[in-house]
Amino acid sequence: MSYQALLKLYIGQGLRQDAAQLYADRVLEMTAEVLDQHLDSQEEVAAILQEIHRKTAA
Repeated sequence: MSYQALLKLYIGQGLRQDAAQLYADRVLEMTAEVLDQHLDSQEEVAAILQEIHRKTAA
């Protein structure tokens, strides 16, 4: 494989990972907003978001 093709592969992979991370971050932001609208307790919202982070990190 030529170095140009390898560079395109690595750059493309990095861009896809960045785009996926941006999307995941946006989903979590929207989740936090929706939970905040429906729940009275900030502690409960934080606990739910922490649980989501734990389960998605595994």
